[in-house]
Amino acid sequence: MPKSGFSKQLMTASLPHFSPPLPGRFRHLVIAGILLTGIMFSMGSPRAFGQESPPTPAPFDPAETQHGYADFDTMPTVPTDTPPEKLPYYDSSHHPASIDDKPKGLFQEITLAENVDEDLEFRRGHLYYPVRPTQQFTSDALAIYIVFRVFKHFTPYQVFAQLYPRYAPENPAPDMMDEDIVYLATEDESGYLKLFPPDSGWQPGAYQVHIFVGFEANPVTRMGTLHFTIVGPS
Repeated sequence: MPKSGFSKQLMTASLPHFSPPLPGRFRHLVIAGILLTGIMFSMGSPRAFGQESPPTPAPFDPAETQHGYADFDTMPTVPTDTPPEKLPYYDSSHHPASIDDKPKGLFQEITLAENVDEDLEFRRGHLYYPVRPTQQFTSDALAIYIVFRVFKHFTPYQVFAQLYPRYAPENPAPDMMDEDIVYLATEDESGYLKLFPPDSGWQPGAYQVHIFVGFEANPVTRMGTLHFTIVGPS
């Protein structure tokens, strides 16, 4: 079907008309863009506004100042020039506990006793109480009990007790006489250990019990020492 003259006119008007740029005109536009870019960069520099660039810092001279004290007018005080002053932590009256002292730390209480009593708490954990606590036992005692209470803990661990005679100049490294181990579950907040006399029975004298906490008894896990004496039969 032939198109009307109006339709041909409409189609011709709707199409954009592009004419290729002339080579000379295109070259002028490129040169103008380069000049405009240079002007913008020059206006952005401090010198375009009458400002001078910051001076370059002088190089550091190791012969004049050392160890980073270039910004100080005077050198810091040498520690050897100040009078020695003891900190409270190093005061002899606040010395750390010795491993020969009664165990502390995670132990709320730990004591020697002739016997032990047991009670079952509501969380199905066991509570142990010392019966007749003492540090002096008779030679006919059947066993020495160590009863303790610990703080709440979120992981199980073991408590060790090793029995030794008291160190003496003639016996600086005595042999271990007995050992007991107790396992504390997370719900256990107390426990006890039981030490028996040697085959020859208790001999009057002084004894010591080394307490360890962890899963191995070694010098690192040793928490302290309990001391007691054995006297004649009751």
